[in-house]
Amino acid sequence: MPKMKLAIKSIPAVLLLLSQSAFAETHVVTAVGMKYEPMVVQIEPGDTVRWENMPTHNVETVDGLVPEGTEKINSPMSENYQHTFDKEGIYIYKCTPHIGAGMGGAIIVGQPTNLDDIKAADVTGGVARIVRKAISEAESM
Repeated sequence: MPKMKLAIKSIPAVLLLLSQSAFAETHVVTAVGMKYEPMVVQIEPGDTVRWENMPTHNVETVDGLVPEGTEKINSPMSENYQHTFDKEGIYIYKCTPHIGAGMGGAIIVGQPTNLDDIKAADVTGGVARIVRKAISEAESM
């Protein structure tokens, strides 16, 4: 009988996990010339972002411009890539060889929990343009 009670008590947790993955979405970012379209993507935790058309590009998160405790993303060069985001916050990323031309973007996952850190970051050049756009989008949520 105790096993039956445990099994019945486990059903809500299993259903919650299944429903979260069932509603997860995949968002596509396309490399077009020297920019990513769209530059800023708003998603929910558990969603996946897929970068496509990456013949001479990669995706690398910028140190200090991601939620604390997240793993660095650094995709292989010239390969389509996808990543599932579980932790809320703003993730600023760049194309390593083309950031000088401003090639990068931002993923806002759920609530922008690290917005104050992003605002306080000392950034210049192409990264600064991406940060300004991400802040603008996050503040309008």
